[in-house]
Amino acid sequence: MRANRTPRRTTWPKVRRIAADGRPRVAVVVANYNTRRLIAQLIFSLYWILGRDQFDELVVVDNASTDGSRQLLAALERAGLIHLLANATQRYHGPAVTQGISWLARGQRSGESAVVEYVWVLDSDVIVRRRETLRDALAVLERERAAVGGQAVADPTYDVLLRHNREMLQPFSLLLDPRLVWRRPIPPFVEDGAPATALQIAADARGLRLVSFPFIEGRYLLHLGRGTLRTIAAAGDAANRYYNWALDHRDYHFAGQETGVVWYRAFCDLFDAEVGELSAENLVAAVGENTDPLRPPDVLE
Repeated sequence: MRANRTPRRTTWPKVRRIAADGRPRVAVVVANYNTRRLIAQLIFSLYWILGRDQFDELVVVDNASTDGSRQLLAALERAGLIHLLANATQRYHGPAVTQGISWLARGQRSGESAVVEYVWVLDSDVIVRRRETLRDALAVLERERAAVGGQAVADPTYDVLLRHNREMLQPFSLLLDPRLVWRRPIPPFVEDGAPATALQIAADARGLRLVSFPFIEGRYLLHLGRGTLRTIAAAGDAANRYYNWALDHRDYHFAGQETGVVWYRAFCDLFDAEVGELSAENLVAAVGENTDPLRPPDVLE
């Protein structure tokens, strides 16, 4: 998968803005391309399982989807549940994430948006499993004084790229301290098959801490994996530069979790019961009417 030019980004201000109550403020950033049902399930899990009191901004960057995602996301924005950055063309994953974080950075620099101290980057094919997910991940990040937290990469060949840290982190769920990493000379998320690798290598070279957090083993998240590739292959989206790769990498891998398929089926049953037929109206009603996080049934624990 070829890399593209490094996208532009707005640097994060060095001075941390802290909310009056002292609670760490988190913004979630997600890139979406033709994963209508998956992005709906992620947003549902953020509001229903994690809880709306755990994050302060949800930014979704849509890369010119044609599967109805745009209409669904626009309705959520009108309801005040997300902020949508709607691209007219396909910018691909890394640049879209950079676009979302830079939008947040501009708001921090101008003081016109909500206080944000940490940015949580998620793939659209992720589902939150536990209410404690952010609380526990933030505790590790702050205890270790780390710049980035995430699930360790299982392939040790990536780890040799690092000088000061032991493990590279997977990009499907990265918790960032943007004051430390969202500035030169550290590159942003780039257009590449591994969009967060250059960022981590540069952060490591500057002596910043990358800390592993068990998003998968601790059953904090379910990562279906290959969600966007699956839709590219199914749609015959040959104009997409990842189409040929998608043809042989289109099946969910559930991050190697043996119980992932069973858990996902149970979650889908819950999602369908609460949302019904997936429409903008039904999703807004299901998400917007929920004020207390759900304690999932035992099968979802």
